[in-house]
Amino acid sequence: RRPPQRMRKQLTNVKAVVIGATGACGRYAVDGLVRSASTEKVTVIVRREYDFAAEFGWNAEEGAKLTQSVVPDFDELKSSPDVWEGHTVAICALGTTRKAAGSADVFVKVDRDYVASAAELAKKASVSRFCLLTAQGTRKVPSLFPHSMISIVHPLLYTQTKFEAEAVVKAQSFSNLSIFRPGLLDRRVPGADKRYLESALLNVVPSTKASTVGYAMAEDATTEPASELLECTSSDIKKLALAHETRNNAGVEDSTPVAPS
Repeated sequence: RRPPQRMRKQLTNVKAVVIGATGACGRYAVDGLVRSASTEKVTVIVRREYDFAAEFGWNAEEGAKLTQSVVPDFDELKSSPDVWEGHTVAICALGTTRKAAGSADVFVKVDRDYVASAAELAKKASVSRFCLLTAQGTRKVPSLFPHSMISIVHPLLYTQTKFEAEAVVKAQSFSNLSIFRPGLLDRRVPGADKRYLESALLNVVPSTKASTVGYAMAEDATTEPASELLECTSSDIKKLALAHETRNNAGVEDSTPVAPS
């Protein structure tokens, strides 16, 4: 793969659909998309309406870019395939924890099965580009570990589930796929769940802010693809977020904008 450059050619008329839009990273991706001059419209698929404009202080023009499609039960995602049509890029920032999910089975459903549904729907709607949030260290758990053990030991379940999520998205063969694999996330933002183990680890382990990940995803989605498959580490993510900040805060025009294919 080729690592992302600090500044890439800016696109125009970007039409993005986002799922996982109210999560720790997803809502910053939405904010970055809405504020970008590259973006024409943003559709978010949410369980209930969320007041993005109030959180991020959008003006009327920015707020007009956003449409919220409410799907109360994501088990029914496939019942509304038309929502995905007419977009140039899909961003999937779905994710939960075993504690929040309540069981291993529900965790897998959110982090793998809903991701698989999103990728399938995007592909069927002719969305050519997909941006996926997973995690550092995703890998297939060796077969010597029985399924019963994987379900009990969360680190094994987590890495296996994220690995499987990446696999099902890759199987859709998008023209361009970007996979974001941050390490420990710093979720200490208003409205985020308190995750005490993560909070303790943040004092000793290098981390990446959730906002950094979200804005990096927005930068990737609104600029010319770096490669057919882009796999971003925490370092790559921070570079993309810096490029996004530079471009949008300073009004940088590094090149003539180009329309997405």
